[in-house]
Amino acid sequence: MKRIFHRPWHGIRRAAGIGAMCLLGLTTLSTSLQAEETLSLDETASELLSFQLTNAMTEASLRSGTLAPAAVQQFAHQQTISLGSIQPSNQGWNDAELDFSPLGPGTHSWLVNAHVDGKPIGYMIITADRSGHLHLSEYGQGEENPYNISLLQQSLKRHDLNLEELSRGVDIHLRYASPLLAYWEVEQSGTAAIYIDATNGDTLPNSVVKAHERSSGDEQIRSSVLPVSAQLRFKMEESSNVSSFTADFIHLQPVFDPADNLSWITSKAIPATSLEPLIKQWKKHQHIVFSADDRNVLYGGPLPVSGYQVWQKHNTSEQMEYVAIGGHSSVRRFVPLDTLIEDGHFYTFKP
Repeated sequence: MKRIFHRPWHGIRRAAGIGAMCLLGLTTLSTSLQAEETLSLDETASELLSFQLTNAMTEASLRSGTLAPAAVQQFAHQQTISLGSIQPSNQGWNDAELDFSPLGPGTHSWLVNAHVDGKPIGYMIITADRSGHLHLSEYGQGEENPYNISLLQQSLKRHDLNLEELSRGVDIHLRYASPLLAYWEVEQSGTAAIYIDATNGDTLPNSVVKAHERSSGDEQIRSSVLPVSAQLRFKMEESSNVSSFTADFIHLQPVFDPADNLSWITSKAIPATSLEPLIKQWKKHQHIVFSADDRNVLYGGPLPVSGYQVWQKHNTSEQMEYVAIGGHSSVRRFVPLDTLIEDGHFYTFKP
């Protein structure tokens, strides 16, 4: 939703943001130092965690009746065709095998990991909206992807959790909440759940996550009469008639840490309604930061804007614009530009 601030409040909010970003800089430095420590996780503990996560994903699949409804699998296949349209027919996305994992709560999203000969080449997260239409909420290229077990291991270590005891009284769930909150829920017997950002390993505030889950759940209840699986089956015929898109070449920009140079906080937001204003700033050799203000926790932001990719619809002028966010201390994620415009703003600074 768009947020309109009166000028005095806007100034106070931005000033407060400077203090918050200074704290963010110190926190980032502390996190970096922690990450440099050698993680002495024995193989037994690592295998146990992998088994625990696999079990959680399998149980979620059984509860939803299948790894993914047929409509989701068909939609995912359409996206791989688009993503592989500029690659040789026997390489990359064109030759990828897809693994589906339902994401709670409520199973309205699915994680799709793509791999060739066991090597990750990318991922997608597909989400059903309130009317049952499927959307590509985000995707990534290469070996990095959300819900990485190594990232979870590092985060759990910071919480002093004994990995060897994970099978006793601890449950791990894969979660995804609109707009772009990918996270783990770690439930411990007798203590409060821990929520961990699945793109950067940061611990999320319990109150914020629970409030957002309640809000998202209420939206689904108010808008849905049929269960999601029935809605998707109803949309199956419609989805089969969707024209394919061709994904253009990826344009990447250098990644950076927004905390290293805070001058963007006092800059004027770019009035972006399309990619064009962002491209103009890159041509001026500017760095671009995305910030969702009070909703940054739902994005893992503020984040560097590190590239873009345009999808062209066949035989029409219609196109979809995806912007890459993250890539410095988090997974680089390609997300619809419209999603970012809805909740936040773009700021620039000269590196």
